[in-house]
Amino acid sequence: MYLTTSHVSLAYGVLSWDEYLLRLRFLRDCTDPATVEGRAARDLLRDHEDEGADEWPAGEPDQAVSGQGPTESKVSISEGHPPFEPPVLALVAAEHTGLHQWEFHQADPDFFPSIPHGHWRSDRKKKFHAYRGWMYHEDRQIGREPRWKIVALWNDEKFRSFASAAIQYYLVTFPGYRWPVPYPLRLPRRR
Repeated sequence: MYLTTSHVSLAYGVLSWDEYLLRLRFLRDCTDPATVEGRAARDLLRDHEDEGADEWPAGEPDQAVSGQGPTESKVSISEGHPPFEPPVLALVAAEHTGLHQWEFHQADPDFFPSIPHGHWRSDRKKKFHAYRGWMYHEDRQIGREPRWKIVALWNDEKFRSFASAAIQYYLVTFPGYRWPVPYPLRLPRRR
């Protein structure tokens, strides 16, 4: 019953994600591992505790502002790419995020590496994972943006609104897509 009420409370927003994980840890540690509840708590925690496996290294550089990007995030309509692609609603992040070289597309049918994800403005083959900060060239990982940039990006209200709309679009347009998280509409919290 405790596990079920925890699931329902999380789904209705009564319970925070951290409190939910705390309850799962309690169940894992205080129940017989052979019970349904013990196995469920262990399996759910294993799925979510792996998310921290690629943490940013300690001692990253602090935020630096270059003076080369827009002062606030800008939404625009970018030209479609040939052949016969329609224009795309795009967002370029504000300079203070440090990610103003990346462009995010509203209705991007591509799910890799995340929804939403960024495209390098001068090389469309370079992509950016908006949650983890990893950078890719085609499908090969080539580097990572510092954590402060990801925090700044998800603190930006225009980006949060843009990302929410992109996720809702993907939920409706591609209902069979298997999300890597149980609640895709739950955005990273502000810090």
